[in-house]
Amino acid sequence: MKPLPLKPSKHDNPTTQYKQPVLFESVAFLRFDTRCFFETFTLLFRRVLRVLNITIALLTLHSCSNEKAEIEKVTISDNFPNEVSENVTLYYSDSAKVKVRLKAPLLENYYRGDDSYSEFKSGIDVEFYSDSGTVESTITSNYAKYYSERGIMTAEDDVEVVNIDGDILNSEHLVWNRNDEQITSDAFVKITTEDEIIYGNGLVANENFSSYSIKDIKGIISIEE
Repeated sequence: MKPLPLKPSKHDNPTTQYKQPVLFESVAFLRFDTRCFFETFTLLFRRVLRVLNITIALLTLHSCSNEKAEIEKVTISDNFPNEVSENVTLYYSDSAKVKVRLKAPLLENYYRGDDSYSEFKSGIDVEFYSDSGTVESTITSNYAKYYSERGIMTAEDDVEVVNIDGDILNSEHLVWNRNDEQITSDAFVKITTEDEIIYGNGLVANENFSSYSIKDIKGIISIEE
């Protein structure tokens, strides 16, 4: 025997029969919100990725700019001295005795490891001393560069060497080797002594200019009293 279907009572609220459709509508609304959430999340994720890509690009550009700036900084710094001094006097000693005194109106030091050097763009005035402290010779020029690690100085532009006897050497280029205690030149030279003037190319002399030899003599002019 089948059970008889229940008839709604006249006291029942007629709105109760709509509870089930309302439930279905809520579920449908919930599904709609979930779809919107995923669409919104996808859109936000794409925007985040776009921002990250822009940020990475900017960081890369900034890094490249920094590297370029560092390279330019190093390049520029290589062209400028580490120290600059004016009206300097330098002494070189051996066995606690002053052997060389150098004076210059301008000194620029460039620290480059084994190639460190001092540049004298306004010229030099050098004196060489004997063991007794007597000035034996002098060197003057309008420009000079001294390599401290190698003990070599190059003098250029109106170079003049004078020894204790008054003999004068003139040239446009000269090299003083502190270790060998020699003065050399591959340029044109003129030596003026008490009784003659000697012209030639190239020269080797000791640093006090008491002994010298011209490599290629071009002429000798006697000086009459």
